[in-house]
Amino acid sequence: MIKKIVTVSVAAFFAFLISSIETSAQQQGQVLDQLRAQNFIVHNLQGRRVELNKLIGRGKPVVIDFWATWCGPCRWEIPHLLELSKQYRDQGLIVIGLTVEDPQEDRNAVKAFVNEFKMTYPVAFAPEEIYLFFNNNSPQLRIPNTLVFGPDGKLIRRLIGYNQKAGKDILTKAVDQAMQIVKQ
Repeated sequence: MIKKIVTVSVAAFFAFLISSIETSAQQQGQVLDQLRAQNFIVHNLQGRRVELNKLIGRGKPVVIDFWATWCGPCRWEIPHLLELSKQYRDQGLIVIGLTVEDPQEDRNAVKAFVNEFKMTYPVAFAPEEIYLFFNNNSPQLRIPNTLVFGPDGKLIRRLIGYNQKAGKDILTKAVDQAMQIVKQ
């Protein structure tokens, strides 16, 4: 089971900045094709099984956001993700919210959260295997954990945590970069 570690500190803020700015060579090598090869199944808010590959699509920029209802920084980031989703929807941007919460125990809380925040992009419950896939099999839960991929499926930026000023700027630039690739 993924360990829930919730701490807010100056060290966490700096860790956010470092993890947001630095993208390791291994992370840069991550592509959506590696994810597709795993053929992961998620459960939507109604409890139906959905192939993650169908949500991701092909040849379009994708933002995958791991989050939870109890996560303060997630509450700051989600309105920004909604803005980006709305701004670039007609140009093909796909935003997917993958909650790390338990679909059996937390379904009603997640549904209420989605309604409260008026989340218009697809939301599903992420099995632990998907989170582990993107986090080097580390069970330490670090959210929000947001990945921005270009239309070629290559990882452009990973953001761990969210700061209302720096996070917004970094995420916007990453999505803008993904959208520029679309225009080329």
